[in-house]
Amino acid sequence: MPKKRLKKIRGSRTCGGGSHKNRRGRGNRGGSGNAGSLKHKYIRTIKEGYEIGKHGFRRPENIKTEYKLKKDLIETLRDLRSDGKLDSYTYKFLKSRPELNVGDLDFIIEKLSQQGLAEVEEGVFSIDLGEIGYYKLLGSGTVTKKMNVKVEYATSLAVRKIEEAGGSVEQSV
Repeated sequence: MPKKRLKKIRGSRTCGGGSHKNRRGRGNRGGSGNAGSLKHKYIRTIKEGYEIGKHGFRRPENIKTEYKLKKDLIETLRDLRSDGKLDSYTYKFLKSRPELNVGDLDFIIEKLSQQGLAEVEEGVFSIDLGEIGYYKLLGSGTVTKKMNVKVEYATSLAVRKIEEAGGSVEQSV
């Protein structure tokens, strides 16, 4: 809704929500949660990719694998923290990101090298993201340091940004 129209309807009684009865509870939206997923919300359920079985839903496989990989990442980070290889700031920083962006890696690579998770040779940082628990490197952010990164999967934008900064990416897939 354009901003001008939104400002105009703020003065009305219902602010564009239809009848004044529509905003009361959850009944106007067909129930809360998965209510109606086998009845009036059936098409939405099918489009989202959920398989409907006799005893409820089964998650799609891609969601299951992403959940498992994130769980493995958190376990790896916990182990590194308990071994004394990660401080609490770096642990919280890395734990909040299921996939690592090149900008985040550029921001934290010096701290990782101080803690022994990355190596520095002649101004070039070398890191294996698989040891930390990351399997994917994304291309958001800017790269200012030379890095040699070993990772399972990297997007083409991430590879391009690292190579423009003078580094390299080795993918193990």
